[in-house]
Amino acid sequence: MYSNPNIPEDINTSKEHPLKEFSVLLIGALVLLVTATIVLGFLGGWLAGKIPFSVEVKITNLYEVPEKEVSSQQQKVQVYLQNLADKIQKTQQMPAEMKITVHYLSGDTLNAFATLGGHVILYRGLLEKMSSENALTMLLAHEIAHVKYRHPIKSLGRGVAASIAISAISGSVDSTALGEAGLLTTLKYTREMEQQSDVEAMHTLNTIYGHIGGGSDLFKEFQKMRDKEDMPEAPAFLSSHPLDQDRIDHFETIANKQHWKLTGKLTPLPAVFNSITHH
Repeated sequence: MYSNPNIPEDINTSKEHPLKEFSVLLIGALVLLVTATIVLGFLGGWLAGKIPFSVEVKITNLYEVPEKEVSSQQQKVQVYLQNLADKIQKTQQMPAEMKITVHYLSGDTLNAFATLGGHVILYRGLLEKMSSENALTMLLAHEIAHVKYRHPIKSLGRGVAASIAISAISGSVDSTALGEAGLLTTLKYTREMEQQSDVEAMHTLNTIYGHIGGGSDLFKEFQKMRDKEDMPEAPAFLSSHPLDQDRIDHFETIANKQHWKLTGKLTPLPAVFNSITHH
């Protein structure tokens, strides 16, 4: 004869503490968010690298700003920097469709960066720290190498994809992901990108001068300034770069591995450069 069994009163009640269950769900959501961000960021960077360079140029043309009037001395500095960039571009054997355009800005900012479309921006504040043409070549060759390896467009693709992933999961929209500022000036490069550009710049330096002397002077200068506590915060140029000492050590390690001479005769900066260091 059938009889209804007694059903336990707590059959639909979890034996786990509610806070523990919440913690598990929260951790799971965070893991999902981080994983999605990394995966989509990687895919976004990879796909962006397949975009033709000509598309980069068209994108930057949308944001062109009329040039301000500059003095004859500034024009001479601009011409010198562009000629040096052309020499570096040829040495790095960049694809024919890639053209580097240097922009010299007279601000005191300690910064230099490469952005989309082959544009390289150099500020007077950082150029004043150059002790020789060799040091300047290292700096400029590093930024040009970013363009050669398509780091700007890859960085943009990675950043946009990651923003989309976060927006999709969180339900909010990051309206700055494709904004003008984010597009042209706030590209972030990975440590691998920075090291790849450093090595390419070192190779360029050795090809042009027969040694890599002066190449690490900029890193050493910033290290001295920070040691003296004259510069408690990192300059904009180094904010997304490896630490000074790490770059110096990496510089010497690569030089020894490639059998490049660490010292040699340094080429002085041209007289026209005095116009920006004695403003």
